[in-house]
Amino acid sequence: MVKSDVKIRHASFQTEGRLLQELGERLVAKADVALMELIKNSYDADAALCTVRSEHDRLVIEDDGHGMTEQEFLNKWMHIATPDKQQVRRSRQYKRTMTGSKGIGRFAVRFLGRRLRLETIAQIGGKVDRSLLTVDFDWEQIDQSSELNTVRIPYEVRVAPNNRAIGTTLIITDLRTPSEDVIDRDMRTELLSLVNPYFGLDGGNFGRRRRSKQDPGFNIVLPGIAGEGQGDLASSVVNSFYARVTINHNGKKTHFHITHRDGRTLLKKIVSKSSHITNGFCADIRYFPRRAGMFQNTDVDGHAAWKWIRDHGGIGVVDHGFRIRPYGFEDDDWLNLSWDSAHSRRNWRSVLMGQLFPIPPEGSQPRNNPMLYLPKMHQLIGAVFVVSSQKPDSRRPTDLTPSMDREGFVDNEGYQDLHEIVRAGLEMLAYADHREQRRLEEARRKEETKRLRSDLRKAAEYIKSVPGLSDEDRGKVVSHFTQLSKELSDVEDYYQLAFSKLDIMGLLGVVAGFVTHEMQRMLNGFEKLIHQLKRAYGNDSTTQGIIAEVQDAHSAVVEQLDFSTAFIGALQDRARESEEVKSRAAIELVTHHFRHLADERGIDIAIDVKNDVTSPPLPRALYTGVILNLYTNALKATMGGEQAQKDAKVVLKAWNEPRTHVIEVADTGVGIPPEIEKRIWDPLFTTTSSEQYNPLGSGMGLGLALVKKVVSDIKGRIALVDPPPGFTTCFRVEFRR
Repeated sequence: MVKSDVKIRHASFQTEGRLLQELGERLVAKADVALMELIKNSYDADAALCTVRSEHDRLVIEDDGHGMTEQEFLNKWMHIATPDKQQVRRSRQYKRTMTGSKGIGRFAVRFLGRRLRLETIAQIGGKVDRSLLTVDFDWEQIDQSSELNTVRIPYEVRVAPNNRAIGTTLIITDLRTPSEDVIDRDMRTELLSLVNPYFGLDGGNFGRRRRSKQDPGFNIVLPGIAGEGQGDLASSVVNSFYARVTINHNGKKTHFHITHRDGRTLLKKIVSKSSHITNGFCADIRYFPRRAGMFQNTDVDGHAAWKWIRDHGGIGVVDHGFRIRPYGFEDDDWLNLSWDSAHSRRNWRSVLMGQLFPIPPEGSQPRNNPMLYLPKMHQLIGAVFVVSSQKPDSRRPTDLTPSMDREGFVDNEGYQDLHEIVRAGLEMLAYADHREQRRLEEARRKEETKRLRSDLRKAAEYIKSVPGLSDEDRGKVVSHFTQLSKELSDVEDYYQLAFSKLDIMGLLGVVAGFVTHEMQRMLNGFEKLIHQLKRAYGNDSTTQGIIAEVQDAHSAVVEQLDFSTAFIGALQDRARESEEVKSRAAIELVTHHFRHLADERGIDIAIDVKNDVTSPPLPRALYTGVILNLYTNALKATMGGEQAQKDAKVVLKAWNEPRTHVIEVADTGVGIPPEIEKRIWDPLFTTTSSEQYNPLGSGMGLGLALVKKVVSDIKGRIALVDPPPGFTTCFRVEFRR
């Protein structure tokens, strides 16, 4: 083919009428997003008020902005993807930063209804005259056109009547959803949160800082809003935070500041880190951990506050003064907080925190790992205020750029920088909160140590004043409390050891059962030895006393073994078959094992139980073990030293009430000093000394702790109650019938 045969021709893009359907119905996914696009147009038109009304079969959106002249209607409204808002970045009168950029937001009206009537009143030039332009759009009819540029839309222009104010009204009919369902309560809440994300958060004017002083602000009125009173509650709740993190990023440096509710700075950091976010951003995030006293000494009702936080929790993103979906809306985990909390992540996610505050090797222990203090999404109320790029997208945009469908931002370098910096701020909050909680624990520990020492000193003074004790007994008990006070160095170590001992006791059941079995075998051999001694030397007066002592020692070991067997059984047999236990028989069995100790020391044992009283169905070993522990505690309290305490007495009672079976064990012993009554349930805490004169032993301080545990496990109760007249101590156990 020769060159003269080549012809140069030109082609043009052809657009069908359904292009507007794609723009209006495909690029907008939710009704509130569609409404917000129209509301933003009112904001850009310098409106002070935008009213949305639901009227039977139509939706009306009306504003008091500057309206459109005929030329503006033709050159802007009817011009698809107009670059006007990209070229003119400030509004005409109040110099607001324009929220639109792509020139297609107005077609979101198609998502709401099939027909639109536009009425707009504007001042003509600098004249007094005002024009009223009216036009109707039938979207389905437009869709049927083969060429969009051939569609002819009739409109009217006339002088505006005097009773009509300047502004624009959109009347949407043939709704895709009934009008009463378009703006329900949830929709109203979300639309308000888009315009005014949170009352009281700083940063709401970010991106509007250069607006005119004459700007009256922008408000929307939605159906059913009057009287809901959410603003006052929101403001009160937001200002009742536990801790607060603010972030200010200018594109090159980031200022992090974490403050406590009392005004103290918990952490402050300035980081030199550039980003792809040209206009920078700021954030204000409030932290509401579920801790006791969160709303104490405030004017906020706790129940209402927690409900509000649950309903509004999250961190929103506000672009040009309007909140962007889906950030911070229902179950949106854009910062990976819920995911990391659910999976107990142990390392920082942000690179920045890994550089600033690396987690030490001992961070593998929960108590030492600040990442486990990462706040959950529903514990946060906050917003990130940005001014995204509104310039035409390049081949690979790096600045913070809204996605085409108005749902979030393009996942580019700018968005990744935003995610990294905000996430680092929340991890910094976790670090600061962890450090604060450790400080408070240390202060509480020191205070508790001081208080416990004081309690023990007071207990020693109390013992000195108890009548009926010999000087020897009084001196031993006082010495015991005094020594405890001196040795007490760290309450935390005490409690950690105590509860680890309690856990170990629960795991020793199998071992204890084996030891008990082996002990029984040895005792059988011990009995044979005593029998042989009696046969061989029973008539020898010299050895008779020795044989008697050996026999007493054997009896004591047997009784101690019975004690251990019953109590271990109480711990092990809870899952076994339950039965009704005859209370008097069970109590007599327990007291019989230690009868000789009570007789030798002159302790009067009284049983006040009717023969027909039975316990509710429960493991027999548990019932006997509880009685056994309380009874031996009472014996130890009344034994004193080698000489019996005068008028020593222990009484055991049991009876049934309509819904409760009750056991009480009271004694006339030394008593429990009031200052340490609250501590008797702590593992390892024992009021008995380690003196050898006590044949029942000094105890490990585990009996009452274990009794309380096994009783509580079956929904029972045990308590130290006021003793009957003439007694010093009384324990009461209640089992449900």
